[in-house]
Amino acid sequence: MSAISRKIQAKVKMIEMGIVPAFTGHELTKMMNTLSSEEKRITKRKFRKIWRKLLKRDDRIIPEEGYPSKSHLRNRSCMVISSIMEEIEKV
Repeated sequence: MSAISRKIQAKVKMIEMGIVPAFTGHELTKMMNTLSSEEKRITKRKFRKIWRKLLKRDDRIIPEEGYPSKSHLRNRSCMVISSIMEEIEKV
């Protein structure tokens, strides 16, 4: 399977999950600006739910203490995206 088709499948999966289909911070900011405040809230909650499931499933991930820093937030999104890509690879 080519890299482009994996990326497209990952974006479709993200849409099905209810999160913003972005791979970079610039894409994410651009897409989040198009959403209403209610849609942003729902999308962020769905992302955090997916993150918590990933956190419970993988014991190698150590949760951060207190409020997450920018680097922790970036790492979270990378881990969620990579887990989605792994799921696509399995299929």
